[in-house]
Amino acid sequence: MENGIPKKILYVIDCFESPYAGTEGQLMQLIKNLPPDRFEPEVLVLRNSKFVSEGGLPCSFTVLGRSKVLSPVTWVSLFRYALRKRAEGYRLCHVFFNDSSILLPPIMAFVGIPTLISRRDMGFWYTPGYLRLLRKTRHFVSHVIANSEAVKGITIEKEHFSQDEVSVIYNGYPAGKSPSYPLSEAEKKPRREQLGLPAEGRFAILVANLREIKRIGDAIIALSALSDSVSNAHLVLVGAGEQSTYRELAQRMGVSECVHFLGARSDVKEILPAMDVGLSCSESEGYSNAIVEYMQARLPVVASNVGGNAEAVVHGKTGYVYPSGDVDSLVSYLGKLFSDEGGISAEMGQAGFHLACKRHALNTMIEAHVRLYDSYIGCYDGAFSSREAK
Repeated sequence: MENGIPKKILYVIDCFESPYAGTEGQLMQLIKNLPPDRFEPEVLVLRNSKFVSEGGLPCSFTVLGRSKVLSPVTWVSLFRYALRKRAEGYRLCHVFFNDSSILLPPIMAFVGIPTLISRRDMGFWYTPGYLRLLRKTRHFVSHVIANSEAVKGITIEKEHFSQDEVSVIYNGYPAGKSPSYPLSEAEKKPRREQLGLPAEGRFAILVANLREIKRIGDAIIALSALSDSVSNAHLVLVGAGEQSTYRELAQRMGVSECVHFLGARSDVKEILPAMDVGLSCSESEGYSNAIVEYMQARLPVVASNVGGNAEAVVHGKTGYVYPSGDVDSLVSYLGKLFSDEGGISAEMGQAGFHLACKRHALNTMIEAHVRLYDSYIGCYDGAFSSREAK
């Protein structure tokens, strides 16, 4: 804050589809919880969405209406916009997603505004063309924020940033209703019935959009393999996407009555305490928001050992990690947690809860961003610099 006036920050994202998606959710938390006496945020969205058009963003915003990286019209429109923002006193630009990461850094550097970019996945979207462009525009990037050490590593390797140019800030989440968790079995039953689930049984939940990269089918196959040893095992799938392929698989595997599709939900935090195990079977993951939500609900976690999952899950303490696609290992670990010998599920769930509280507190994430922002705002003289953030 200068002379009592909050410093203006511009956030840029390709498209903002839903506040419940991983990247959009973290951006929403950041905007809502920045100290309002110190920072004034605005959002630039390259492509419109229903959520944005209905006024879902909690601050002022602009929709550019175009995002084609190779279109001169896009570059000219963004340049004019950047000049206006500079004249209005914006001091920093923070970019999310891939097209914005190419377009904004050189334009903002030209008008004298430093740009930070966020990386939040393992680069499944990288193509040779994108990488060529990213390696050119990286010279105009002031700093990179990764949400896990794994994402930091892949960003350095693929986009050719140096170690000092990339910092890790873990995802941050509001505190859960910890005093009421974990629920007793008697308390779980009515919650399950409200969701249209059987009242009794052992329930694994997988929160993810129904996409091939999430390997939902592995969970269904694992459930089928468990059906003989754990007769009351169920799988609950929460997420948007086409269900027909997975319903057909469940039918073929003979577990259609034990696989429950709840679709996209806004009440995931209320659903999780009624479950017994949290699953993540993805073949690529930067740092799973779902895993953190599982831990906040005191669920033990079984997760594929990809990306940041091995950082999120402490194997043998807060859950288990297994090689992606290794369904036999997935079955083995699920069986251990469903049998719950020696109270291992509750023990792991409690350990995960404490880890989530320590590492993923919302104020920790906000404070880390504030420190990084302060390292650029206030002492920036208008000349582009790619210095290290302190």
